[in-house]
Amino acid sequence: MIRSYLPLSILCCFLTLVSCGQKNPETMPWGDNLPGDDTESLVGKTMPSWSEGYLDIHYISTNRGECALYIFPDGTSLVADAGETHSGDEHPQRPDDKSRVYELYARYIQHFLPASSEGKIDYAFLTHFHIDHMGETHSSNPVHPEGKYQLCGFSGLYELVPFRKLIDRGYPSYDDDSSIFPPCTESKATPNFIKFVKYAVANKGLVAERYNLGTDRQIVLTGATKDKYTNFRVFNHVGNGKAYQKGSDGNGIIKGSEAGSENGQCCGFHVQYGKFDFIAAGDLVSQPQNMQALYCRDYVERLEAFKSNHHMNTNSWGTSMKSQGFNPRVIVIPCFDIKHADPDILTYLFQQVWVKDIYLTKNWDSTMDANKDVYAKCAGYDGHVVIRVDPGGDQFRVFMLDNRDEMYTIKSESRVYSCK
Repeated sequence: MIRSYLPLSILCCFLTLVSCGQKNPETMPWGDNLPGDDTESLVGKTMPSWSEGYLDIHYISTNRGECALYIFPDGTSLVADAGETHSGDEHPQRPDDKSRVYELYARYIQHFLPASSEGKIDYAFLTHFHIDHMGETHSSNPVHPEGKYQLCGFSGLYELVPFRKLIDRGYPSYDDDSSIFPPCTESKATPNFIKFVKYAVANKGLVAERYNLGTDRQIVLTGATKDKYTNFRVFNHVGNGKAYQKGSDGNGIIKGSEAGSENGQCCGFHVQYGKFDFIAAGDLVSQPQNMQALYCRDYVERLEAFKSNHHMNTNSWGTSMKSQGFNPRVIVIPCFDIKHADPDILTYLFQQVWVKDIYLTKNWDSTMDANKDVYAKCAGYDGHVVIRVDPGGDQFRVFMLDNRDEMYTIKSESRVYSCK
């Protein structure tokens, strides 16, 4: 709220900035109720390592798929998706094409993993069986000598940075279970992923589980200081076409039915740390996407940050998201296709009254040139996006890292966001 005692010159400057949007995505975004920030700027410096008590969420930008690294307050780590697609020069691989995508993921993860991890990821989480989230088979991929599966996405990442537990929506029966939408329906790469999982479980000590909806006991803190963080949890809120909802008696129930597409089956979770709330669910669309908005309405007082459904494609913002006041303060959009993000959806979002900052891992020159006014309002684009939540969960910042090399240099930083 602008108070009447502001000097006229300052008021005019503020109104000009708000009406024009943010002209330079590398500068701090405007926001609501942001406290003053007198910390030294980190722009141009390497992203500082995670420290005890912080929650880090990294969206890794290679222009070849979606992959996110989470480091929880006690050092527990989780990788959500490890997409790897083969594509042409339309969107060149970052930082270059000298490495396979899973190798780029591995080096990024190894750089930021806490020393206490001993070089291993605690949880690998696959939201759904599409190549831009699990990895694409291709004639050029190396083949595991004993397992005889191709190394791509998760299967390649496991060779370099092993994970202790894997969670997906179909294990262990996959296509033999009529209770779930068949994982192999839409992607010929799914059998390769399944072959990898079954081999690693049988021979490498990997633990695998089917995603369990409606619980905060599947993804839990495992570090030595886990008991300190009683205000942290990960709750599985949507998956396999169903979602957690509040019933008429006020108790939680599971509602929904099979959605007729792999995207509609996406699994997701709600990360809570003190006052900080974050929701992510792969490429969620259709009825489950709308139920996700109802879950947020019922259980989240204020959504600090949200990983966009379906890369902010044309079907990424459902009717209930529009009608139920789904209004996250920060939106992260993993982009690696010219259809990401849809300019019409971005236009719609910027027309809404709530204050928001939108970060994209990529921008497309042709799309941006045709929609300059829309992109001018984005808080940042074209790089890794890192959300860092302070100990206790009362405030957070967003950093964008340069993805043109592997120095992980900060190219922009937000002010401090206050959690509600």
